[in-house]
Amino acid sequence: MIGVLAFLTTGFWMLMIFDCVRNDPERNTWLWILIFLNFPGAVIYFLFHRLPQMNLPMPNYFKRWTLRQALWKAEAAVKNIGKAHQDVALGNVLSEIGDFEKAINAYQQALDKDPKNPNALWGLAFIEMQQNRFSDARTHLELLIALDADYKCGEASLLYGRALFELQDWQIAKTHLEKDVKYWSHPESCMMLATIQQQEGDIQAARNCLETMLAKVKASPTFHYRKNLRWVKKAEKMLRNMA
Repeated sequence: MIGVLAFLTTGFWMLMIFDCVRNDPERNTWLWILIFLNFPGAVIYFLFHRLPQMNLPMPNYFKRWTLRQALWKAEAAVKNIGKAHQDVALGNVLSEIGDFEKAINAYQQALDKDPKNPNALWGLAFIEMQQNRFSDARTHLELLIALDADYKCGEASLLYGRALFELQDWQIAKTHLEKDVKYWSHPESCMMLATIQQQEGDIQAARNCLETMLAKVKASPTFHYRKNLRWVKKAEKMLRNMA
């Protein structure tokens, strides 16, 4: 039993070292922790560095338990201060724990106090997209992009393109996605743009878009490549179907 446990802990430690060397841009720091702390270092690396990057879905009840203090503080700040910033902060916590209806109310209260609050517009649009309320999301994202076209380093631009695509407003979506691909190089935007180009019969343009995206992603750092791996696979499949 002890031998099996030693084998498993050593294997886990070596796996974390391999992951760190291969994928982590901060490997120089983490390798020292892994080498000197051994298995405890591997656990620290996994919990505080590797696990957050995996984007694993957590049950809402678990999120509610871990964020209960943040929720109490946010609710108290709304009551004690009550400005748009506090409403947005409450909306963010509520959205994180999956209480979307209350989050929507919090964001709306923020907009009632500050109609041009970009964070409230983003919070509303993000939930509306999850609820397939694409028309409402489009309205809020148009306002947000008019205020700040670079909001969240282009994330608002990507979400707006996704809303237009879901609404099948092809011409406006195509125009926007062309700009998004040019300035932000979002792989998902490229996939949506190539789909529209293919629908229009412009197969060569769709192929060029996908091949350019693949070249950029494959030349990027490993962690960025892994983040966009699903779009790489979808693009490669789409190119094979065009052949």
